[in-house]
Amino acid sequence: MTQMTARLRAMARLPAPNRAGWHQAIRMTLAAAFAYVATALVGLNHGYWAVITCLIIVQGSLGATIGAGIMRLAGTAAGGLLGGVGVLLLRLQLHLPELAVLLIVIVPATLLAASRPIYRLAPFTGALVLLLAGSGDFTFALARIAEIALGCLIGILVSLLVLPERATAVLVDHAAAILDQLGEFALVQLTGNDLPERQNYEGKLRRAFAQIQNDLKEVEHERSVLLLRNNPFPERLLRQLQRLRTDVNMLGRAVPAPAEGDHHILATAIKQQFAAAAATLRGGRLAGPAERPEPPVQAGADTPLGFALTTLQDELAAFDQLLQEHAGHAA
Repeated sequence: MTQMTARLRAMARLPAPNRAGWHQAIRMTLAAAFAYVATALVGLNHGYWAVITCLIIVQGSLGATIGAGIMRLAGTAAGGLLGGVGVLLLRLQLHLPELAVLLIVIVPATLLAASRPIYRLAPFTGALVLLLAGSGDFTFALARIAEIALGCLIGILVSLLVLPERATAVLVDHAAAILDQLGEFALVQLTGNDLPERQNYEGKLRRAFAQIQNDLKEVEHERSVLLLRNNPFPERLLRQLQRLRTDVNMLGRAVPAPAEGDHHILATAIKQQFAAAAATLRGGRLAGPAERPEPPVQAGADTPLGFALTTLQDELAAFDQLLQEHAGHAA
């Protein structure tokens, strides 16, 4: 009973928002307020559609907001038009059952959402427009599309102009976190025999790489909408992280049953190297020679462990070279 109470208290405890959280809260609040005022000025009767749209699409980065806005607008436009067709069918008094009209709207909308994820809001919007408009005017559907389009525009503009958080900065922060995780995973690979612990780290890394893949899509959204110069650094950073992940996995295969005392110094040195790389990436500056940890003592080159360590050091050097090139372009 005591453990259950402790868990409930932990779940009810609100986490303290960080800097990015406060910025997102400010953007969402301002976007919702601007949308409410804008719909009143334009004369749209249901301003809450624009307000709700702003609260839905404003995300942690500009790229994520653009992606959510495109998805919201595309799904709403498709669903609104299908719902409008249903409204017209009801107005024509063809004596079709309302259920039949609902199916005429929902079936193509669901097929569209199943084939193209960007239209996943189409069934919801189509049904909502049909059920709310009833036998009313087709302009109801057009007004809803206009309100949601206005909300998307306001949400994107606020994300661009108010405390903007670029998708590349978010991607870099997540990449630095992956480097820290790789260092911890390397330590476990070389000094731990606990299979569940290894699997736990592997699961964390899978989720982290899925997140950074999503970050890359958000970077692409920013490029396409803002017509930004195509900087290959995010893609190259992801590829380098994937190589480092492969190298750390090789350590576990090279040392299937390590003795903790034999490889602890080696594992600690590798973890420090990853921590230094993460700090360099977060700080946006290159580490000086005094700040770079010494390479770990190599095992024999003709052993599996020696080969794995050599490959890892080569990829860490390539990572350092990537940061140098990026710093040179940014200068």
